[in-house]
Parts: sequence; structure tokens; C-alpha cells
Amino acid sequence: MNLTDWKQRPEISRRIVAFGSSNTALTADNEGRLGWAEWLHVQAREHIGSHVSVINQGVGGETTEHLLDRIGRDVEPLSPSLVIVTIGGNDMITEMPLPRYKSNLRQICELVRSFGAEPLLQTYYCPVYEDSGIPGIRPRFEAAMDAVRQTADELGTALVDQYSHFEPFYRADPSDYRKLMRDWLHLNACGNLAMARYLLSRLGLPLANAPQSLEPEASLLLRRLETSPESGSFSNG
Repeated sequence: MNLTDWKQRPEISRRIVAFGSSNTALTADNEGRLGWAEWLHVQAREHIGSHVSVINQGVGGETTEHLLDRIGRDVEPLSPSLVIVTIGGNDMITEMPLPRYKSNLRQICELVRSFGAEPLLQTYYCPVYEDSGIPGIRPRFEAAMDAVRQTADELGTALVDQYSHFEPFYRADPSDYRKLMRDWLHLNACGNLAMARYLLSRLGLPLANAPQSLEPEASLLLRRLETSPESGSFSNG
């Protein structure tokens, strides 16, 4: 998917909805820093135009069922062009059966299309499993990410596989990988920038640079993540 085509029609208002849970929500826990959706907003407006906006509709603690409950209120009235769906962590923490999770994910995508928008499914980054204290969370979580990939393939939706991008760094060096994380399940400011950069690369947009306040560590961590030979294919837009 390449959003730069939108640049040719500045008379058409384009709204992107970031729809998910605490992986998406911008809260006080972000300590005044941008989340991945806000980085997308900044880059889209700078490189496509002011007719594009990103609306963050993430709510912490939610599952696919919560998203289904509120999609008619929080997504449909916005008449979006694109809806980025990033959900599944809480589904697996609460041990939702995988077939139910996958069915819910499919329903979300079908509803998005019924609103006249395109869904984009996005896997999570990789949690720090050993810090979770939840027995069996890794196989459940990875099965959910596989379900996201399968659903995207079955429905023909766009997919941004953040997990495949982040996991090789986690596997190679869990200690340094923790520097991208706020806790076992949530990214910090640098991690959100890393997630945004990979998403931007898949949408054909220029990458966001690390702000000076995150340097020099940010550049070192981004280089480690983005040059891993096993991470997802990375392009500069």
C-alpha cells in the first residue's frame, strides 16, 4: 500500500483511523512523547498534505470484542479512508479462544470495508515474554500474530508485520531490546518511533528521524533493529 497517491488529490479529505488497544492509545504514560500513530500523522501531513489526518482511537485494555462493540461509534462516523487495526494482546492475556479471536478480527475488517474504508492489519511488536509472569503467553501470542497474517491473506487486506520486524532483535539481545520497551508489553518513546518507521516504510512514506531528546541511544537502537538480517524487509519509502 502506498499513500503517496493521495498527494495528487488534495481536494479530497483523507482520514486514517488507528484502531486498537493500549498499543495504539496515546496516554500520560507516553510522557509527552509521540506514539506510532502520531508519528504517522506528522509524516503524512508533511509529505502528503494537510488534507490527511490520523485519528487515534486506541483504548487501553481492550480486546477484539471491545473493538466490535465500539466500531460503529468510534470509526464509522469518521468516514475514514484507511483503518489500521492493531489488536490481540489482551485477547491472548485473557485466553480468548483463537478461533473466536480470528472470527472477531475478520468481522472488524468486513465492517471497515462496509464503511467504505480499507482495513490494514498490523501485528504487534515483540513483547518481553520473560518479564510477563504469564505462563504460556508466548505460544498464545505468536498464534494470534499468525492469525492476523492468515486473516490478511484470506481477506486480501494490507498487512504490516511488525512482529517479524521486531522479534529477531529480541531473540538476539533481550537486554538491549528492553531499551525499546516501557514494560513487558508496551513500547517506550523510542520503541514507538521504531514501530512508526517500519509502518511508514510499508506505506511508502519517508521515515521519521529521532528527535534530539532521544539521542544518541535512539539511533543506535534503530540501527540494531533495522539492519537485522532476519527482520522484515525494510525500505525507505
